[in-house]
Amino acid sequence: MPAATNSVAGSRLLRGPLPVIVLLVCHLALGYSAVCQKSMTFDEGVHLTGGMSYWSLGDYRMHPENGNWSQRLAALPVWLSGTRFVPTGDITWDTGLPWETSDHFLFRAGNDLDTMLVRGRAAIALASAALGLLVYLWSRKLFGLPGGLISLTLYAFSPTFLANGFLTTSDLMATLFFTASVGCLWTLLQCVTLAAVGATCFSVAGLLLVKFSGVLIGPMAAVLVAIRLSDLAPVHWRIGRPREVNGLTPQLALFAGLAVVVALGVSLVIWTSYGFRYSAFAPDQTNEATRFQVTWEGVEEGLPPYVARALELGRQYKLLPEAWMYGFGYTLFTGARHSFLDGMYSTKGWARFFPYCFAWKNPLSLFVVLALGMWGCRVARRAAMADAAASKQRAWWYPLSPLLVLWGVYWATAITSSMNIGHRHILPTYPPLFILAGAAGLWFRSFTGSRAARSKKDPSAANVPGGALITGARVAVLAALASYAIVAVWSWPNYLAYFNLLSGGPDHAYRRLVDSSLDWGQDLKGLKRWLHEHQDDTADGQRVYLSYFGMAGPQYYGIDVRPLPSFRMRWHDEAAPPPLVAGLYCISATMVQPIYGNYPGHWNTVYEELYQRLRSVFEAPVQQGADLSAMAKLVPQLNPEELKMALRNYEELRFSRLCSFLRQREPTTKIGYSILIYRLTDADLAQALVGPPSELLAKPENQP
Repeated sequence: MPAATNSVAGSRLLRGPLPVIVLLVCHLALGYSAVCQKSMTFDEGVHLTGGMSYWSLGDYRMHPENGNWSQRLAALPVWLSGTRFVPTGDITWDTGLPWETSDHFLFRAGNDLDTMLVRGRAAIALASAALGLLVYLWSRKLFGLPGGLISLTLYAFSPTFLANGFLTTSDLMATLFFTASVGCLWTLLQCVTLAAVGATCFSVAGLLLVKFSGVLIGPMAAVLVAIRLSDLAPVHWRIGRPREVNGLTPQLALFAGLAVVVALGVSLVIWTSYGFRYSAFAPDQTNEATRFQVTWEGVEEGLPPYVARALELGRQYKLLPEAWMYGFGYTLFTGARHSFLDGMYSTKGWARFFPYCFAWKNPLSLFVVLALGMWGCRVARRAAMADAAASKQRAWWYPLSPLLVLWGVYWATAITSSMNIGHRHILPTYPPLFILAGAAGLWFRSFTGSRAARSKKDPSAANVPGGALITGARVAVLAALASYAIVAVWSWPNYLAYFNLLSGGPDHAYRRLVDSSLDWGQDLKGLKRWLHEHQDDTADGQRVYLSYFGMAGPQYYGIDVRPLPSFRMRWHDEAAPPPLVAGLYCISATMVQPIYGNYPGHWNTVYEELYQRLRSVFEAPVQQGADLSAMAKLVPQLNPEELKMALRNYEELRFSRLCSFLRQREPTTKIGYSILIYRLTDADLAQALVGPPSELLAKPENQP
């Protein structure tokens, strides 16, 4: 699709940098101000911890599976501010336990978590602005100034990027480098220059250093080379004496040589990022206990044989830094995860998971702009047929190839993946979509050649759009963009919980998707404010309970509640389960649904039998507030560790039965749509914990 820059009608104001600056400022203002209202999300703390260990110690054992550059960028302003890292030498550091080390760094080392998050999120915000600028420039090149501004508007006000583009995680950085890598590769395949080679090496290396899904750049590059070879146009060589490379065999040889050069350049950048050291462990941070959180042998045992063999050879010949190879292997080793979709639970995932996310978590006006863009492409192609020069143009889709390849290969991989834990995992598919939507800007071009054909009464003038059609399409595009921006402003600051109107909106989102698609532990600050504003609800003996999905500490935010089972249960001391009495039950949406814990899935006969057996022993003393020593007298046959395990099983089963009851009723209120608050009476609790189960399957869902 040829650019329409020469035929764009617009004021000098729109042609200058001002609208781009305004849109990027709006993006930064909305996203950054929103994320400052939120508590630490699930993965942010461990990313900051990993990055701090890289900068302060030059040691790469911590969290290598989530990339070097992304964690370094997030932690850079934190490190530069003189923040203290954890004392090294304890068991969590020596054995590379990232979450335990992160707990120490964030909550027990005397650092201010909120200040660290503000700084780390600001660093990621710069990358978010860079991605927005890249989207604009690419779209403008294809579709002219209006197209560029349309694409940038879609990016700037996207709830998806306003939610994920400011967190100290690797998702935004991976999206930036996927987009840049594909663009640089495509440019290199057209014209070989030193700048193009350098940019390709840097962007591909950056991609492989922020997330290991970046290995998809391999099949993407292969498809792009095939498309380029099918074009048969000359490849321009601009290193030394300019010349052209023609013919299938010479071009294939050229591309093979470029692949070797790029591979060597990428390897050089990767080695540089790890200080040209093979070992993941700094020499002064090594002792006999030092290892990764899972040993190399444990990782390789969980991998397909051919992958394990490749990693073994890589280790033997030290082809790449150890931390990079371990991170790659560990990413594959983690395998399937527990997933939830529209009331269903699975450990294998669904092919429709990501299409479902895409359909419900985008404003409807995005689909309108996409439809108008496709229509605009069709009309523009027909109008171009009236121009005699059209016959000399390449196929209309050829300039769009890198965008279509990035979008198609990534989507094909996502649909077949069992990693169905969050909408954020298809983030790299959005920039190409936004750029392609810039085709709606073709409605704002002047069809000069077509008008000339009409004036000569050329038969092809029948393909030329009329003035009323063009005006109507322009109005529709502008109206859709205005609606899109209004949705973004209206949804502030709960962008992670955004669901569109057709899905029922965020009020019922917890019945559709959870985990990082809705609830990533971001609303502890909101819960603190709500409890402060409703102090009457906690007076006169009213109890407040919390089950939290996340890695932040409720105590850090000044939330004093009775603990219910939470993810990893790491934020309260091991003790006897608290008695459950009438009060406020604050439960993260992800904990309400049957995903995590020792008893995942909906309530079933196996769980019910075990629950009733443990309840007959522990219910009465738990309700009376008995401590562990009193419990031990009830079951003297159990040693202390066995008693703790039995009590934990009872507590988790009791909580699972309670949640199966809560799933049948609406919460009293919601905090940021991610923490559900239920006001329960003693009668409600009796019905939930003693009465007939609200749901009862014949067997656990993860059993054959």
